[in-house]
Amino acid sequence: MRKLIKGRNLLYRVDPREIAFINAIFEWYHEIATVRTRSSKEGLIELWVAPDFYDEAMKAVEYLKEGGFVTKLEFVREVGDDWWRE
Repeated sequence: MRKLIKGRNLLYRVDPREIAFINAIFEWYHEIATVRTRSSKEGLIELWVAPDFYDEAMKAVEYLKEGGFVTKLEFVREVGDDWWRE
């Protein structure tokens, strides 16, 4: 059995029109987190944050919010910490 890599799985509510932009920013930030769209209609995304890059991912979130680059980036809750999906 393989050991799971523990990360953080964070749920955010965003403007649905900005999902692709947010995804591009996190890809540009050297993949410190992976963006997964949970519901494009509702604007729900998950950030799968690598364990060693949590602080950097939170800096990127603050950069997007405080810099006015996105209209909405609201933390909803943490939804789990394992990378493997069934």
